[in-house]
Amino acid sequence: MNYYRRKLRVYPVFEWLETGILLCAAGGFLDAYTYVTRGGVFCNAQTSNLIFLTLGIAAGDGAAALRYLIPVLLFIAGVFVSELCLHLAKKKREEFRGHSYVLAGEIAVLVVVGLLPPSVPDMLVNALVSLAAAVQFDNFRKMEGKPFATAFCTGNMRTATEHAMHSIAEKDAGAIRVTAKYALLILSFLGGVLAGYYASQAVGGYAAFIAAAILFVVLLSILAGNFLQRRAQRQEQPSQQ
Repeated sequence: MNYYRRKLRVYPVFEWLETGILLCAAGGFLDAYTYVTRGGVFCNAQTSNLIFLTLGIAAGDGAAALRYLIPVLLFIAGVFVSELCLHLAKKKREEFRGHSYVLAGEIAVLVVVGLLPPSVPDMLVNALVSLAAAVQFDNFRKMEGKPFATAFCTGNMRTATEHAMHSIAEKDAGAIRVTAKYALLILSFLGGVLAGYYASQAVGGYAAFIAAAILFVVLLSILAGNFLQRRAQRQEQPSQQ
């Protein structure tokens, strides 16, 4: 418990490693979910969708390739909405509210996705999941003072390798710890992919509820962490006067 009290003094809960692990697991889960249940489209990796779109147009199959354009556009819209929420929250100096509201919105979108029947066009479902993935990716960009991504592994792998090199070349124990943290994030993403694959195979579209449940745990953690931080600040104020 003392470990978490000390951690609360340094970082808000939405920047904790533990939060990053859950978010990366959710990110990997959603990628597997849309790939398995909704026509082989990735909700997070928009680079892949742009490649598939371009290849489809080059092959003369532009109409079919348009299904890859929808998640790209909704991803852009999700980032825009996310940035707007963060901007408004910073104005009020309540950054945690921006993260909380966006996370609550993402959960609501995934609950709706889970309720949609298989007859709903894949393009619509993929667009909604891409919207949810975008706001998560944009809102959670720091892990204990370091940049990270919840939607894919490339950036995390690069940063992990960078710190691994410094740990060897400079015998930096701190760099070793940072490398281990990024390794955990990458493994949690891959674990989320596996969970998303098997859950989607087992229950189909209802698997979206599992991703929503993971994010709900994150939301509760952020709210509880903010409450504890505020209480600690109130307790410190009388002693400083």
